[in-house]
Amino acid sequence: MEISRETKRLISQYHIFPSDKLGQNFLIGASALQFIVDAINPQKDKSYIEVGAGFLFITKMVASNGKRVFAIEKDKRFGTFYDEFKESSDEVANKIEIIQGDALKIDFSLLDADEIFGNIPYYISSELLVKIANTANIKRGIILFQKEFADRILSYPKESEYGAITVLIDFYFDKKFLKTFPPSFFFPRPSVSSAFVELKRHAAPGIDSENFFKLVRSAFGMRRKKLVNNLKADFSLDRLLTSLDKLSIRRDVRAEELSVSDFVKLFNELSGEL
Repeated sequence: MEISRETKRLISQYHIFPSDKLGQNFLIGASALQFIVDAINPQKDKSYIEVGAGFLFITKMVASNGKRVFAIEKDKRFGTFYDEFKESSDEVANKIEIIQGDALKIDFSLLDADEIFGNIPYYISSELLVKIANTANIKRGIILFQKEFADRILSYPKESEYGAITVLIDFYFDKKFLKTFPPSFFFPRPSVSSAFVELKRHAAPGIDSENFFKLVRSAFGMRRKKLVNNLKADFSLDRLLTSLDKLSIRRDVRAEELSVSDFVKLFNELSGEL
């Protein structure tokens, strides 16, 4: 099956034209779809969550070798397409549970799956990542992001893209860049490339994560400001300077120079004032 032609045929048949509001760019590169499935490496004893199931091309490929796929799609226009798909009742269809709703409002912890994949619109990328990070049963993510956003989560201290979302990722996951997909792999063509990323959960530091990330967000509040200036509304200047000195961190350091390990150490030093 020629994916590009089939996608356009289904768009026309079901009148599901890509929505700017939903940030829809359908993946039509056959080699890209296969690369994604190979990276997911579906196992017969594993179940998966998919965000943005669309016309189910990847869904069916994963389900054919996996145990089950919880396929989430927000766009209600797919309703008729999904109804007709479920009527087929073949072996693969029976392993796919379609959930029509907003992934940001669905409790992933209630789904019996520990891996997640999807082609994620830019406008929900940060919020979805926070949700995934806070869902302990999700151990691995294979996710396609707009390259600009992927650069942020894949960055390291002292790089311009490094920020609070990077610290969140590094707190919970090991990260790995897998591949760049050019605009020609999508319909309609976006103006930028996308990047395919793997996230594997590791043991997070045993600290109060809510207050930890409150500190991190404050630290990055004004990027051009020194860390001390961003945090002095929450902590006394004396306590800040004493903590930095004790940790051998420069007093004029900026947030983007600190690793997640540095932030954890600083949080532990300052936690008495939280």
